[in-house]
Amino acid sequence: FGEEVPLDARGPQMGVTEPLPHRILPVVGIWTRDKDYGAYLRQVERGNIVFGGAAERVPVDLDPGHATADPMRLPTQLRAVARLLPAIAQVAVIRTWSGCEGYVRDMLPVMGRSSTTPGLFHAFGFSGHGFQLGPGVGDAMAELITTGDCETAFDEFRIDRFNRGA
Repeated sequence: FGEEVPLDARGPQMGVTEPLPHRILPVVGIWTRDKDYGAYLRQVERGNIVFGGAAERVPVDLDPGHATADPMRLPTQLRAVARLLPAIAQVAVIRTWSGCEGYVRDMLPVMGRSSTTPGLFHAFGFSGHGFQLGPGVGDAMAELITTGDCETAFDEFRIDRFNRGA
């Protein structure tokens, strides 16, 4: 559609432990400016602890169609998760995986009307925050698409922000 966006594909890494007795009800997490410390975990019905964070999201090669977990990042993740749950240091990790997320270089998503194509609307590039922002973005985009206007200000998220002043 002729609307260029500086978007990178990066892969977060997750892991899961062997099943344990149930002890954790909510999702537990901590976020810091230091990427080596932020981590989150939750215990699933079977007892396994699913964890993530604390590992740099590395570039993903889109050609093979999948991302690969990097075992070299696992120790950093486990140290961060152990700050939340020290007992995890004694637990076996049975699987790791990675995915693919779209990161806009200014770390803000692209949302709103296309600047080139009438009737086309954008909502992408959530830089790892799509699950958290998705419900609110969905409501705002639905309002914009169905009524032509929206109470939510989209100016900072417009796709043409990358071409301003060019």
